[in-house]
Amino acid sequence: MLPRALFDRRGADLSAHAARRLSGVASPVVSIIVPVFNKWAVTRRCLASLFACDPDVAIQLVVVDDASHDETPRALSSLPGVDVVRNGTNAGFVHACNRGAGLARGRYLFFLNNDTEVHDGTLRALIERAESESRIGIVGSKLVYPDGRLQEAGGIIWSDAGGWNYGRNDDPRRPEYNFTRDVDYVSGAALLIGAALFREVGGFDERYVPAYYEDTDLCFEVRARGYRVVYEPRSVVTHHEGVTAGTDLSSSMKRFQDVNRPKFREKWRAVLERDHASPNPAGVRAAARMRTSAARGILVVDSYVPLYDRESGSHRLRRLVDGFVANGQRVVFLPDNLAPLQPYTDELEARGVEVLYYTEGDPRRWKEFLIDALPTVDVAWICRPDLCRKYLPAIRELSDIPIIYDTVDLHHVRLARQVTFDGSVDDQTWRAVEALELACAAAADATIVVSAIEAEVIRAAGIASVAIVSNIHDVAAAYDRAFSSTSGLLFIGGYNHTPNVDAVKWLVRDVMPMVWEALPELRVTLLGAEPPPDVLALASQQVTVTGYVRDVEPYFRAARVFVAPLRYGAGVKGKIGQALSYGLPTVMTSVGAEGFALADRLDTMIADDAEAFAAAVIELYQDQELWTRIARGAAAALELFGSDRVVRTALDVIDQVSASRSTMRSS
Repeated sequence: MLPRALFDRRGADLSAHAARRLSGVASPVVSIIVPVFNKWAVTRRCLASLFACDPDVAIQLVVVDDASHDETPRALSSLPGVDVVRNGTNAGFVHACNRGAGLARGRYLFFLNNDTEVHDGTLRALIERAESESRIGIVGSKLVYPDGRLQEAGGIIWSDAGGWNYGRNDDPRRPEYNFTRDVDYVSGAALLIGAALFREVGGFDERYVPAYYEDTDLCFEVRARGYRVVYEPRSVVTHHEGVTAGTDLSSSMKRFQDVNRPKFREKWRAVLERDHASPNPAGVRAAARMRTSAARGILVVDSYVPLYDRESGSHRLRRLVDGFVANGQRVVFLPDNLAPLQPYTDELEARGVEVLYYTEGDPRRWKEFLIDALPTVDVAWICRPDLCRKYLPAIRELSDIPIIYDTVDLHHVRLARQVTFDGSVDDQTWRAVEALELACAAAADATIVVSAIEAEVIRAAGIASVAIVSNIHDVAAAYDRAFSSTSGLLFIGGYNHTPNVDAVKWLVRDVMPMVWEALPELRVTLLGAEPPPDVLALASQQVTVTGYVRDVEPYFRAARVFVAPLRYGAGVKGKIGQALSYGLPTVMTSVGAEGFALADRLDTMIADDAEAFAAAVIELYQDQELWTRIARGAAAALELFGSDRVVRTALDVIDQVSASRSTMRSS
């Protein structure tokens, strides 16, 4: 989206907008420092965009007039609230920025070229990123040209001190430019730094006067002190490159790039030789990712980005990915459908996960994305048997990285149970799935299952490298659930999963009539995305079918009893872990209890036929002592499913297969 200044501020009264934006700001969050020299029309466009963006961010605007001799001094004097510094001589960008920083009152300094236009959300995104972690020292924007082409998505510095604008002239919508990552440097055209840190390092090094390499040097200086330099793609700035400094390297201000490069190389020679790649246009993608401190790169493949609030398998995978990132891993996520589903993709990218997806005009498909990604990762984690069949041979052909096959759950176990349950699946179907799952497990370096029962199934087939990485459920924040303040029964599940459809139909049609005889006012709420017509038909005065609800916490807080009437299925049921995490007493079947260390009448109620299930619901709903005992037992039952423990197990598997593959390479 173009900055609002481009289309609705050209003819506006700039002084009125300045007064409205800057008046009454006693404690600015960010001080914006804009050096200018002549070219008032350019500066005016920049200031108009600043006054229009992020009105909720308190700003101070410091304009350093570097001895302009056009209408700039007069025009600036008419802008209320702008702190104007006027230099007697044209000393250049470095001096101007350092002098402007001396007047700053904000917690952050945002250095901004006057030949820029700031898009709405830019300041907010920079500040949010800076405040997300104490080790982040500098944050930089995505720079785009006025015609929409990308100018820079973070900068690369080669070992010879030469620079590279990553993504220059490419499409800024492409996925490689839209995830947060550590970079060698960010351009001083749009650079945010903590005010205290800027003063600590002594500001821009004046050996680079009048300009060029001072921003790169600042980034190196900050990183040498243990801070991160981060590219933030949500912060977008249009840069009219060359309007102020020119573009001719031999005659304009740009010539100081060549003048200052040897100075920079000499100062940072040891760092450049130790930590930076040799100049190589073919190695740009890898060089753009090497500044991360990640222990390794993990390629994760699933059908789509994790729809964590819609289905259990996605919730588990999202928690694993979050855990990988939190433990210093760099994650590349390849959704087989190549769709940037929202808000899920944006959330992953904001966490530093590189999500690979199709954008209009991009000729790449899954194989090309895979080819691009493999040189930057160390291990592959492939979910589901159909994707393992598709991606494992391709990865083996292109790379020798270890491959982990994540079953999510053993599909053939669920299908085999469905044969026995209702005959809706034939033997040939589940046997074919069994053959595929076992073949994937045999071909991978390690196989992941979610329960001990499924691990035994894999081991019984003669496959030894099996690990249990179950669902992740942490106990929700402390909450005193009062029996008297709760009411109703609750169920949650994605209805594209047939066991959930069968469960709610059995609950409403076979179980609840007996419950309603004892408790006629009891209401049932069925949460979950994509309910089909036969589930929607269950709705009544006593049954609410909500469809998709993004924030389900109020439902879990308010309900008295959770029900999991699953009659067939496989794996560990996320819905049960979710209920336990809220301390919500649950009635479930034996199928639902698989994978949990649960004891009937101690931390849950277990019943398998309609009469017993109804009796358990009635008793638990009415017996406050029983209800309280089971609620208190929920936290202990989740001990094995805590995020730290499960993620650590997954990382141990990655360590083991990586070490094994390394041994094979060296032998």
